Amino acid sequence: MTFRARILNWLRVAAWMPVLLTANVAVAQTQGPPDPAEKLMTFFYADPRPERLVGFFDEFGKLPGLRNWQAYQPIVGLFAVVFRSHPSWIDRLIPAKPDAKTIETLAVALRLSSNVLKSDNLRSRFKEIELDERLKSELAGLPTRLENLQIATPTHLDILWGAAFGSGDARYVRLIIDYFAQTANRSEDTAIDVAKTVVAMIGGPKEGLQGLRTKYGDEVARQIIYSAVHYGRCSQTLDSTLSLIRPWRNT
Repeated sequence: MTFRARILNWLRVAAWMPVLLTANVAVAQTQGPPDPAEKLMTFFYADPRPERLVGFFDEFGKLPGLRNWQAYQPIVGLFAVVFRSHPSWIDRLIPAKPDAKTIETLAVALRLSSNVLKSDNLRSRFKEIELDERLKSELAGLPTRLENLQIATPTHLDILWGAAFGSGDARYVRLIIDYFAQTANRSEDTAIDVAKTVVAMIGGPKEGLQGLRTKYGDEVARQIIYSAVHYGRCSQTLDSTLSLIRPWRNT
């Protein structure tokens, strides 16, 4: 299946989502301009000089609402591609006094960039700091190469988004879209249920959410919810996502 076909398959979901599109416009109108740290992370691939990330965690930690563990997942992917491309910058990008979430984020990014020894050394260096157990649990068991990451949780999708925005490499977007398509292409009913789940998650009717497990079983229900959550990420970062997939439009 060509990449164009994969995108078209996933866009079957979008055909059922006029409410979502309206809601996205409304949200965009009420939000202010993006924070510089968020903008840097989302569009880093446009100017991927590692020196731009010096002091990143100091600024990122100041953002309201971004101190929760979920906010650090895409940063893992971003720093993984930077560490792999610019190993001489690793020490300069690690803060002198990182907090628990930053330590876990950077240790896993080092692992995913095949710098396992440096990952272990980082943990040993800050072993006195009690780690964030939730983030540690979400990031456990990852491979030593981004390309070997098998999507099984929303965390894995977030990591791949970070890798895509950090590198501009559409291979990571392919992995995400393939996962979406696997879910939506099970049947027309499944595609509709993905769309309904997205609408429910942005404030629409939630009656259908309770019946997903009964209708599909635990595994497929989880895939529907994961796909719905990350369709929202596609919408929120639309400009960046389109620029990432554009080089592959003829493949």
